Amino acid sequence: MNDDRQNADRLLQISHERDVFKRQFIKIQESYENKIRELSILKELSNSIKPEMVCDRNAVWQEQITIIKQYTYIDTIAILLFDEKNKTFSITAGTGDKTHHSNLLDVIIDDEIQQLVIMDKMPVIIDNIQEYLLNRHYDFTFSGSLLCVPIVQNNQVIGLLSLMHGSEGWFDQNRIRFLSMVADEIATSIIIHRLYHKMLTEEKQRTLLSRFFSKSVTEKIYGSEGNLRLGGERKKVTILFSDLCGFTAMSEKLEEEKVVEILNAYFTIMTPVIFKHNGTLDKLMGDGMLALFGAPIVHDDDPLRAVRSAIEMISALEHFNKENVCKQWPQLSVSIGINTGDVVAGYIGSEDHLNYTAIGDAVNVAQRIQTLAGHNEIFISRTVHDEIYERTSEIDGLKELILLPSQKVKGKEEAIELYGIRLETGST
Repeated sequence: MNDDRQNADRLLQISHERDVFKRQFIKIQESYENKIRELSILKELSNSIKPEMVCDRNAVWQEQITIIKQYTYIDTIAILLFDEKNKTFSITAGTGDKTHHSNLLDVIIDDEIQQLVIMDKMPVIIDNIQEYLLNRHYDFTFSGSLLCVPIVQNNQVIGLLSLMHGSEGWFDQNRIRFLSMVADEIATSIIIHRLYHKMLTEEKQRTLLSRFFSKSVTEKIYGSEGNLRLGGERKKVTILFSDLCGFTAMSEKLEEEKVVEILNAYFTIMTPVIFKHNGTLDKLMGDGMLALFGAPIVHDDDPLRAVRSAIEMISALEHFNKENVCKQWPQLSVSIGINTGDVVAGYIGSEDHLNYTAIGDAVNVAQRIQTLAGHNEIFISRTVHDEIYERTSEIDGLKELILLPSQKVKGKEEAIELYGIRLETGST
């Protein structure tokens, strides 16, 4: 009889142990499946950052929200970006009733919660939204629980992942831990998006700068963290004006397409000469060029650089003429005027369309000097002469500076002193 009782007790104990083991196994299996599901979410969030979607931040974040909702069954999800200047959050992407969610967040994200989220970078959990609102005398019909997880980059809060579930107390520590990892993935997408658009902006600015400056000058502007913005500054600059002699009359005998072809080829060889000496291409005017030396980057030998450029331009033009004889192109010649003086140089236009240019009497004088020069002649003002006359040995191709008769030019009451540059034989 005792044996039967012992066997019965033994069977009962075995049954109990089996049930305990079964429950533990199910718990372990559920935990394992939950881990797999969490890893799947994180992997999908990472894969959602596709190159073709990076340009559209809303598309990326909306896709990420869809993934979160698909796996977690959370009712309402929103990604908010933080405005550092105004210290406010605004919903950028979301699912569910975004207006409903936004109204709730306007109430809940008060000073206390902002302190936790922004300063302490800690998740904020409200287990019972309705009770929370009633205690603060807000008459809203929200129910369920809310979790706000900070999105952090370089230890700075850049956004917020806000999640609302219809059940009270739904966000336990395991879910909070996992959703914090989700917020980290979203932070990655925000960083990539911002870097992408920063890259586009810089590339756009570099393209704009390359129209005016040599590559080395462009890099110096970026190296000094210079920004493209409206406005100018007064500085001493050397201005070079050049113009093709008689080209307007010459072009009347040519077809328009041929004129454009010749000018494009001409500017293609002339622009690198300006850039080689770190000059700035201010503008192209028909068949003329305006270049600046000393803006935006100043060198102690800017007048020398301008004169070197002028001599090389004439040399390059002679080679250009020889190379294009077979095309039966007209033989071109250029007149060049150079002046040094104070101008206001900077970006002029609108925020959407900027041009770097110089304004001042010194620019007008340089243009007037150019009109006095003849075929393949370089005329310079007295100010340029005084800057270079002790350093002429440093200028290849320059034989001597010749004092010319003073000239009266439009816009100036007094005649201006001019010098011509005589080139060495064979220097071109």
